[in-house]
Amino acid sequence: MQGLVKDGRILKPEKRVLDSYTCDGCHQQVERSQMKIPVGPHKGKWTNVESGCKCEDIALGKQALRQREEARIHKTFKVFDQHSLMNKSLQKATFDNYQPTSQTLSHAKDALEDYTETFTEDSGNLLLVGPYGTGKSHLAVSVTKRLMEKGKRCLFLSVPKLFTKIKQTYNENSEFSENQILELIQDMDLLVLDDLGTEHTNAKEGQNSWGHTKLFEVLDDRAGKPTIFTTNLKSDQLVQKLNERNFSRLMDGTGVIKMDGPDYRRKGF
Repeated sequence: MQGLVKDGRILKPEKRVLDSYTCDGCHQQVERSQMKIPVGPHKGKWTNVESGCKCEDIALGKQALRQREEARIHKTFKVFDQHSLMNKSLQKATFDNYQPTSQTLSHAKDALEDYTETFTEDSGNLLLVGPYGTGKSHLAVSVTKRLMEKGKRCLFLSVPKLFTKIKQTYNENSEFSENQILELIQDMDLLVLDDLGTEHTNAKEGQNSWGHTKLFEVLDDRAGKPTIFTTNLKSDQLVQKLNERNFSRLMDGTGVIKMDGPDYRRKGF
């Protein structure tokens, strides 16, 4: 307690030190004492005072950092809210309205629901492989929605549209930078990269095109963080499309779920 000023005189409250200890929270030396109130209606009374603890300051600092980080994430998310990278047909996709058309697809649904229920930061990656119309994207979206209900930060991105969005940042009038998009991708608890292998790569540049380089950056940033990939390509086709380096990075810690079955979008025919 600082000295009080009265009639031009500094009144220093009478103080007696009781003891001191090391705070378990901030590890600072804290002094416990009693001080006599020098003025006011409680003048002459003794009050207990502790000084030296920094826990409240640390908590306020952490809260400020969290708020700043949330503001940054929210600002960057706007690029996806305003220019949706998800097809409208997927926006209502859930586990409940997925209709498997084969036993294999039923098992795939069960496996993805189990992955969702037991999800942690160490859950690893999944690669959903199968022909068009088997519901790979539908189930991947369902995972993100279920996890977001649990407070997880998830992002579903079509790879071709993601590349388009990154290229748009090269315009000098772009509201967002490439780094902001890549940082957002890195920060997600779960990222879904949909339609892997359908993105355009320049054949003239061989296996080291802009697309290959950018995909490697994304995969490298996500190393050790759960990511779900979907593709219509078989393994040899995927290697040829992605290049050996990207395919190797893709398969590191990745479990494969095969989704074979008839096109459920054509079941009416």
